[in-house]
Amino acid sequence: TVGSRTVPSSSSSGAARLLPLARWIPLPRSPTRKTPAKVISFLAAVLHKKGTREDIENNMPEFLLRSIKKATPASAPKKMFLIVAPLSVLYNWKDELETWGYFKVIILHGNKKDNGLIRLKQRKCEIVLTTYETLRLCLHELNSLEWSAVIVDEAHRIKNPKARVTEVMRALKCSVHIGLTGTILQNNMKELWCVMDWAVPGLLGSRSYFKKQFSDPVEHGQRHTATKRELATGRKAMRRLAEKMSGWFLRRTKTLIKDQLPKKEDRMVYCSLTEFQKAVYQTVLDTEDVTVVLESSQPCTCGSGRKRRSCCHKTNSYGETVKSLCLSYLTVLRKIANHVALLQVAGTSKNQETLTKRICDQVFSRFPDFVQKSKDAAFETLSDPKYSGKMKVLQQLLNHFRKTRDKVLLFSFSTKLLDVLQQYCMASGLDYRRLDGSTKSEDRLKIVKEFNNTQDVNICLVSTM
Repeated sequence: TVGSRTVPSSSSSGAARLLPLARWIPLPRSPTRKTPAKVISFLAAVLHKKGTREDIENNMPEFLLRSIKKATPASAPKKMFLIVAPLSVLYNWKDELETWGYFKVIILHGNKKDNGLIRLKQRKCEIVLTTYETLRLCLHELNSLEWSAVIVDEAHRIKNPKARVTEVMRALKCSVHIGLTGTILQNNMKELWCVMDWAVPGLLGSRSYFKKQFSDPVEHGQRHTATKRELATGRKAMRRLAEKMSGWFLRRTKTLIKDQLPKKEDRMVYCSLTEFQKAVYQTVLDTEDVTVVLESSQPCTCGSGRKRRSCCHKTNSYGETVKSLCLSYLTVLRKIANHVALLQVAGTSKNQETLTKRICDQVFSRFPDFVQKSKDAAFETLSDPKYSGKMKVLQQLLNHFRKTRDKVLLFSFSTKLLDVLQQYCMASGLDYRRLDGSTKSEDRLKIVKEFNNTQDVNICLVSTM
């Protein structure tokens, strides 16, 4: 069972007793998705599932139950569990529940939300699956019911005390909280306090108490300028923090199942830029803005003795600071290193979009042929390896994997780069599937199953976001 520990009993019989349910279960996100299976096995135990046909019969409508068992109508389930998960894995949870057990499950989301609420109020379920957003919209209705436990997938979303999602999760009435995450701590220890305070209210004290007793000593001890005293104090605070959380914190790593996983081999391939990419890259380096950045650490020409970025050359001719230029141009150069076509895509912000347009005007004035091809014949442009060193290497890899009939997952942080890869697959006649943020939740599981089970589908394009 997940979240419990079995320890020897003091009785002479040698039987085992079960300690109280832990309310905090951070678990790693492994490729095998062990987390749902562990939670489901726990739910099966709590709901007294037998794993036999009797479970199936108990899930039937009451009129069928009466005809089979010739008994009074089955009483409504005494326990109900709420599972809150991101939309991207909601239907994965449903599939796992159907795979590993026989449960009365309701999905509370989308168009069928109202029908789900009616069934829920009639207590015709054991497990309710919903998203963070639906929970916010239906908080009043859900609070009118008695929950045995709330299980939250990706619980690190409850990391900001002032965030709306945190407020909603705290407002949900339930005495038992179970959280699942692979990244309980991301940026600072305040996030750890926020998640733990939701899981076990008051365990780590108030936010100010936690900061004084744990957060500040640990962070001061981690500085490169820390004294021996600060280092010792920080380590002591960390040990006290670990002891406080130990009864509520169950950690599981991949080392526990490494013998069950296939051998993994990582290979990093360095791809040279094509001649076209080098020309575009150099054109960007030759711009006035990059010159301002590269010379920003040199002594100012006015003779003040200060650096250029702190004296007469704090900004470029458009009033943009050296720091902002540095970050913006690093992004631009990264795009060029991936695929030059990404420069023609609008940026994530207005400033980035304005900057990119300005760069494109300067850069592509030297390459009108590429611009025209991008507009008129995207297939021809994007599938031509001469425009990207990575595409050149990828082409050879895919040809090899097609011969060996291996399955290939192509990941990209940029969905725009996925567009490029998608057009390449189409132009090359490769059968593929794609998963990103725009993929409908109900279609995700279908796509995964098609990729895993269809012999002709060997490529899946995946957004890391």
